[in-house]
Amino acid sequence: MGGHKMELPKVPDYRIYKVEDCPQLMKTQRMLAQHGLKDPWLRNEVWRYPPASRNPWNVYKEVFFRRIKLGFALAVLTVVGEKTYHHFYPEEHHHH
Repeated sequence: MGGHKMELPKVPDYRIYKVEDCPQLMKTQRMLAQHGLKDPWLRNEVWRYPPASRNPWNVYKEVFFRRIKLGFALAVLTVVGEKTYHHFYPEEHHHH
């Protein structure tokens, strides 16, 4: 029906993820080895950690500036909505 072909996202090659590139996972691997254990699926967690070569300050700036526009727009929308609400429904202060 419709003849539309769904395109799946490209899955990266599993060999690009190496536990050795992630200090946090290397620590986990060493702790497991002390108990004679090995986690064959630990490599699947590497994508969760940013590369160690990235400067943490640049990561924070990237996250901050990526979301600042949305945050500012929501703040303006909140103020406009509140002002509009108080215009149509003014607060009545009764001091007895």
